[in-house]
Amino acid sequence: MRQQRPRGTITRESIVAAALAVADGSGVHRLTIRAIAQRVGAPPMSLYTHFKNKDELLDLMYAEVARRMYAYQGQATWQAELLALGHRIRSLLTEHPKWAPLLSRPVAPLNVTLREEVLKLMVKDGIIPTEALLGLSAVALTSIGLVLVSLTLNGQDGESFVEQRFARLKDWVKTPAGQGSVQTNAALQKLGRFELDGVFQFHIHALIAGLEAKRAP
Repeated sequence: MRQQRPRGTITRESIVAAALAVADGSGVHRLTIRAIAQRVGAPPMSLYTHFKNKDELLDLMYAEVARRMYAYQGQATWQAELLALGHRIRSLLTEHPKWAPLLSRPVAPLNVTLREEVLKLMVKDGIIPTEALLGLSAVALTSIGLVLVSLTLNGQDGESFVEQRFARLKDWVKTPAGQGSVQTNAALQKLGRFELDGVFQFHIHALIAGLEAKRAP
């Protein structure tokens, strides 16, 4: 049994942190106020002084996840900031895969410093605002999407079905049935082992290169 904390020592931030920790184990959909209260050492009903209902708590949890994903690092260039953004999102969701359902919360827009600062750097570098915003969104969504692909297409042992499929393809092109796939065979042999981390790196760098190509003279 966890010892109850003195009245007034429980904060909204500590409740949200506890809720995310509980979600790490049970998942967002099985999250209970009782489990959170037990983790912070407080009576369940006392938590409602910090939020109206469970939906509001889930929104607060989303806001905290978003704060971590979109933390502004003050990089010197927009390219470095976008690269850091992609790696941060991928790292966070890979480490905490059960937080992913929070990303579908229909919450009000958040005041994200990173968005405005990166867009300013991109526009200053000659990228029109609409394409700058689309590029920033593409980096974020690609990073999220590839993690979701990993979570969806991984077996119970953690082995990636995508990597297994490419391994089978690599063997297949060496058989009589695959002998006509000359370019596929050449590419696969140079590629070596197919890994989603490599796809992530390729995609992010390709997005950044595409944005660089759109800069006005």
